[in-house]
Amino acid sequence: MKFFENEVFKKVRSEKYNYDFNKKTGFFARWGKTLEEDPVYSPIGPEILDCEITTKCSGIKGKLCKYCYKSNTPSGDNMSLETFKQVVYKVNQYKQLTQVAFGLGSTAEENPELWDMCKWLREQGIVPNGTVADISDETADKISSLFGACAISYHGDKDICYNNVKKLTDRGMKQVNIHFVIYDENFEETLSVFEDIKTDPRLEKLNALVLLSLKTKGRAKNGNFTKLSQEKFAYLVEKAFEMNVPLGFDSCSCNKFLKSIKGRKDEKDLTQLAEGCESFGLFSAYVNVYGQYFPCSFTEGEPDWKEGFDLTKPINFCKDVWFSDRINMYRKKSLKYNRDCILFDV
Repeated sequence: MKFFENEVFKKVRSEKYNYDFNKKTGFFARWGKTLEEDPVYSPIGPEILDCEITTKCSGIKGKLCKYCYKSNTPSGDNMSLETFKQVVYKVNQYKQLTQVAFGLGSTAEENPELWDMCKWLREQGIVPNGTVADISDETADKISSLFGACAISYHGDKDICYNNVKKLTDRGMKQVNIHFVIYDENFEETLSVFEDIKTDPRLEKLNALVLLSLKTKGRAKNGNFTKLSQEKFAYLVEKAFEMNVPLGFDSCSCNKFLKSIKGRKDEKDLTQLAEGCESFGLFSAYVNVYGQYFPCSFTEGEPDWKEGFDLTKPINFCKDVWFSDRINMYRKKSLKYNRDCILFDV
């Protein structure tokens, strides 16, 4: 295994596992023995780490999101900079990490050590990213200078969402997305956002609208939510192509997207751009605010995952976690089900 890195690129080369990552643009390409072959998992640990650094969230104007799968409130815990470094050192055992996606609150101000974490990550050649909802001008300045990409969560108030997108694009950020949780009850609202992307000047420089599948977890268990059908999902995909709306999806929705593009002339090309579930020992990892590893953030607290792997203790990440019997079993199960979600009906 050979590693190459400079200010712009991070590259891995081996016989069956290779990748190129551009730290400036976020472009990522992975291939196997040939460009046509795709590795089914990373043999050197995760390429991306989702790291929860706070469980505090004040919501939007004091109103908490009714479908928050974490059930976060203004009272919670923060991960320390010391613990964060400890976790990243272990997960980045072979210097293979490309990005860390922070689990933040709505304002990004909940954990005051976030900015020191970002600066330290940059020193390690790792790009920090995150998702927020309603940020101050001062926070927008910091995000635009330190993050590689940022998503604004849409929670029903268009002005708050669109104004925050503009705050970041006005500061020169290229990779600014909207994260939008989809379910049957907000189907029409989703289509109205499509229209806004074509007409609202605040979204002129938006990178993409990213649709997220609802998980019946946390506060979403108590809400009146209906899973969006495959037919309506496919309609959104078709409508986005028709309107030329830049659209993306979480990896949980990959197989629904692939069904939606079946028979298109560009199906093969679009399939190359789609990535199925990356969790369960494939290409990504999640660590909670206490430094515990789980296959993904939705896994935590589910049957068989009441406890994770404690990365604050002496541990060899690849040997004791990534290739542990427990993860090996779930990796095989995920691949058996074609990288579809093996926990939730999405």
